[in-house]
Amino acid sequence: MYLKTLKLSLFPLIISLISLSVLWGASGLESPDHRTMVCAHRGDVRAAPENTIPAIRSALEKGAHQIEFDLQLTKDGNLVLMHDATLKRTTGREGKVGDLTLSEIKELDAGAWFGEEFKGTRIPTFEEILEVIPRTVLCNCHLKGGAAVGAAAAKVVKEMDRLDHCFLAATTEQAKAGKEVCPEIMICNMSRQAGPHTTYSDQTIELGCEFIQLLGSKENLNETVAKLHEAGVRVNFFHGNNEEDIRTLQNAGVDYILTDELDLCLELLSEPQP
Repeated sequence: MYLKTLKLSLFPLIISLISLSVLWGASGLESPDHRTMVCAHRGDVRAAPENTIPAIRSALEKGAHQIEFDLQLTKDGNLVLMHDATLKRTTGREGKVGDLTLSEIKELDAGAWFGEEFKGTRIPTFEEILEVIPRTVLCNCHLKGGAAVGAAAAKVVKEMDRLDHCFLAATTEQAKAGKEVCPEIMICNMSRQAGPHTTYSDQTIELGCEFIQLLGSKENLNETVAKLHEAGVRVNFFHGNNEEDIRTLQNAGVDYILTDELDLCLELLSEPQP
């Protein structure tokens, strides 16, 4: 009886230890062997409409280590997933997210444009997406808008207790607002992204950001990645959609490759490096 009671009392501890092992081992949060991992850009966009729950679920099922999605504020201050400045391309509705309330946004069809089988798919809220994504997968929350979206996103992350696996891909203005709400929130610096890697990297290190998202140029990439790693910054790169680019980014030691070609990227990065 004593042994049975002891086993039952140890069960929560065992589960906690297993969870931590998953979280900091083979998950998208940390790679002990510094292998390059995969970020599904707007979810699995070849399988389902971007920035929707079906696209996120597909990316999770296939094994994405990080998922990038875009956040905007509705007229009544709710965060929803939408990339474009207007609603037209993915819903057929004229106007912007900020022109409509959440209830009005929820009436829109965000899936029919992609395929008949996705007809009736709704634009999800930030909270709905966080309920879908487990803590073992990083959330790359790309903010669209001004300081208000930074504050709102940080509030949701804090209230839902998701500080361990969510970071804000933010401008300095958005990041400052987010930090005022929640000083512990992780930041991916998105300011100066289009400039030279050296300037962008130096600013990111100076700001103490946890992530950077390098863009486009691969000039001096190996040296840049090494410098950022030395400073404790994890490196995202946008983007890798073909074998040549994916291999180049892998060889440079990039931490996460943002990709629209999730199947290809996962397949290539699962192979042993030559």
